Amino acid sequence: MTQKPDQASASHTAKRNHFKKADRLATQAIKVNSPKQIMSAHSEDLRALMLALYESHPEELSKSAQVGPREMTEWVFDGKFGWRFDGLQRLQDQQALALLFDEQFQGDHVLALVVGLETSLFHGYGAENEFAIPAEQDTSRLQTLVCTLRDFQKRYHGLMSGSKPVPMLQEAASQQLVSSALDSILQRIPVVTTQPCP
Repeated sequence: MTQKPDQASASHTAKRNHFKKADRLATQAIKVNSPKQIMSAHSEDLRALMLALYESHPEELSKSAQVGPREMTEWVFDGKFGWRFDGLQRLQDQQALALLFDEQFQGDHVLALVVGLETSLFHGYGAENEFAIPAEQDTSRLQTLVCTLRDFQKRYHGLMSGSKPVPMLQEAASQQLVSSALDSILQRIPVVTTQPCP
């Protein structure tokens, strides 16, 4: 069936308008998902992870404070400590995450995990804290962040079969919580290139 010229023109105009609208919506989506907003979503994932892990592993919480899981989570995320905690020797980023693999570390593994991930993220976005995320992103820095998080995810899963007697690290439910949070974070990181990790 052939279209008459005026029908073809109307159809072409409708398609063009549809694509213009799609382009406009895509542009709006980019503005809505600014690096600062993405970092905020990462922080919410980690806040929920910390609360869930503390609720299921009060023995880890008791290594840091004698408060409830919600209060501790708020204290970590909303406190004025600059993400440097004495219980973690004030370590951040990969150094804090390394405590999970250190058999000598007797401190709070939930705190080490969340502080390590949160600080890795805002450093990966090029900031010293979660509030000062620059609008312009360094794609090579973000690619490095993705590779670092994937490497950590593999190492963390390896702990399940290890000999370290830390229930939080070996329990399947905890592993699932951590894996789910990491998957969500990795999917959200705006990496332009898809080069393989070393």
